[in-house]
Amino acid sequence: MYDREKIENFQIRMEEIIEKLDKKEAFELITSELNECEDKYLTEFMAPLNFLEYEPVLDWVEQNANRTKNITQDWGHLSASSNFTWQRAEKWLEMGRPLSLIALDATMFCTTRGERLNQSLWMRELNPKLTDNPKLDKIANGLKDYLKKDGVPRTKNVVNRIINDIFEIG
Repeated sequence: MYDREKIENFQIRMEEIIEKLDKKEAFELITSELNECEDKYLTEFMAPLNFLEYEPVLDWVEQNANRTKNITQDWGHLSASSNFTWQRAEKWLEMGRPLSLIALDATMFCTTRGERLNQSLWMRELNPKLTDNPKLDKIANGLKDYLKKDGVPRTKNVVNRIINDIFEIG
């Protein structure tokens, strides 16, 4: 059985930790608890990591994405809020699923503007960008190459959205 109260209590406790500790200490404490949590709660329990805006979260994502069967946009959201780079996106696209799906969502969050489904107010205010500031054609070409390997509708939709948005912005 799925315990919503358990999730809420965890998130409240972790938000208090983030307020009291520096990023490194908060990250270590939160991830130690995440490493012990049941996999079915992982996606919800990881949410407080967003507020750290801390690059080591990306290594944690890389090590833990395989713990869940359903990769939601929450993983991309977390990655985008953690100083995501195009270099990391390329690495994850090369590694394949589940990291490639996370890379696509994180890239979308870092390159598109305006209202998006499932986008929190916090993410709109954060307005993340790819921190290595890659050339737009490099992103577009990398995504087109990836589409040749994984052309399912989810991938096509995200890739098309990113490419359309980056050239409207650029």
